Amino acid sequence: MSLGAGFTRAFREELARVEDRQPCCRMAAAAGLVHTAGTFLIRGGAGEDDRYEIRVATTVQGAAKMAYSQFKAFGAEGDLMTRREPRLHQRLVYEVHIKGTPAALQALNEMGALSDSFELDLGISRRLVRKNCCRNAFVRGCLIGAGSANSPQREAHLEIVTSNQAFAADLAKLLDDMRFHPGVRVRRGSHVVYLKGRDEVAGLLGLAGAHEAALQLEEQAVVKEVRSRANRLANCDAANMRRTGAAASRQLEAIEALERSGRLASLPAALREMADLRVRHPYLSLSELAEAGGEGLTRSAVNHRLRRLVEAAERTGKKGARDRIHGPRMARSRQ
Repeated sequence: MSLGAGFTRAFREELARVEDRQPCCRMAAAAGLVHTAGTFLIRGGAGEDDRYEIRVATTVQGAAKMAYSQFKAFGAEGDLMTRREPRLHQRLVYEVHIKGTPAALQALNEMGALSDSFELDLGISRRLVRKNCCRNAFVRGCLIGAGSANSPQREAHLEIVTSNQAFAADLAKLLDDMRFHPGVRVRRGSHVVYLKGRDEVAGLLGLAGAHEAALQLEEQAVVKEVRSRANRLANCDAANMRRTGAAASRQLEAIEALERSGRLASLPAALREMADLRVRHPYLSLSELAEAGGEGLTRSAVNHRLRRLVEAAERTGKKGARDRIHGPRMARSRQ
């Protein structure tokens, strides 16, 4: 198990609780589980029943019972047992041990793991996945046996890991036929079939029967979008506040410059009133200034009058600069 261990365990257990009504779907689900979590052992025993053994190992109790029941349906004999792994927090593993009787080999043949000549078939038998319901069931078995996914809080990513290249290629083709967009890569000697994106991962889990897990992904996507929108609005508000503060600072400096030069008293009454309003309310936005100014004053009028005050201050500054430059030259010319 990898990626989001808790979420992976949850959707595997949810998938193992799905009950298939059709025998063909039960066979397909068991086949997917055997292909991804099963081992075929050649023991070399003297007796026919001791020559081969099939083992299926899983951390999901329901999955072990499903595999055991499917083999028993063919009359195969075996045992269902448990063990603790020495690593990975001593997690409990459920193992199905099936004796290699003709009945067991026949079951493997029906699951597409053995060919009609009783040779190992490492691909996916097309007869198992002809119908859509059987495709979903087969993928469910694969997800239970070797599927893992990121937790819903992270970027959506799902993997099915297999040691066999032919099976990985067939599984990717099957997912493509189901209108998904799988990728395949090799990682530490294993072949990984993966899906990326919330729609892809939630869609596959939903088709396989893990509706609660798919809903968790959808809900988390909504939470992420709400948070992202809130952050965008907060950033926008902060930027607006910075712009409003910078503009108010320029306006206050302009009003102060007009007062120092004595030009403020000569400006129209509307501009003098706006200057007084801005000085009394240095932190208000244009809309808030319009409200503070009383009935009949609009945001556009406030913006226009403040802009005229700034322009008047700029003209005053330019005129003062010209006077400072040309004044001494004129004085020298009179001497």
